Amino acid sequence: MVPIVMLRATLVLMVMLTELYAKESTQDFISKYNKYNTVCRGMGYERKSCKGRFHGAIAFHARTSSVLQNLGSYAAVVFGKVTLNSGSAYNGKTGIFTAPTDGIYSFTWTILTTDGSYFNTEIVINGNLVGYNYADGKTGSSHHESSSATAVIRMKKKDRVWIRTHDKEGKYAYPIWSSFSGFQL
Repeated sequence: MVPIVMLRATLVLMVMLTELYAKESTQDFISKYNKYNTVCRGMGYERKSCKGRFHGAIAFHARTSSVLQNLGSYAAVVFGKVTLNSGSAYNGKTGIFTAPTDGIYSFTWTILTTDGSYFNTEIVINGNLVGYNYADGKTGSSHHESSSATAVIRMKKKDRVWIRTHDKEGKYAYPIWSSFSGFQL
């Protein structure tokens, strides 16, 4: 059995601690909150709204608006029909995505070609090769062939990513079904 004196001392201590913490001013709370936020941002966490939606999401989706045929060696593939461009980082006239902030980005592109043709591409960052995508419509297959690839790339602000033909292998790609998309993780 716990002596009554010890029970009373514990209750008094609990009341004192409750009052001590209950008297924290609004300014004290805001100060602590700002310190915690600074630490979290320093660790790489990004600010989110109360609803959990990130303000300033970076994402795009574009597709070819016309047939791409006989492109030159290492020519940029322009996906000119832009259906989403949150953050305005993708340029539908040049086919280049420019990172507005440092981060890790995921890119996916799909190429559709036809029987007896091919359209081989690669993804580059600042002109440096990252990955390939080979769409090869074997002769006699009597149907279209498509190929998709994904690349996850760490980017610095103002780094540029685009899809280009692999050497001189941009013979024929269908419009509408060939697409390029990306978003920041």
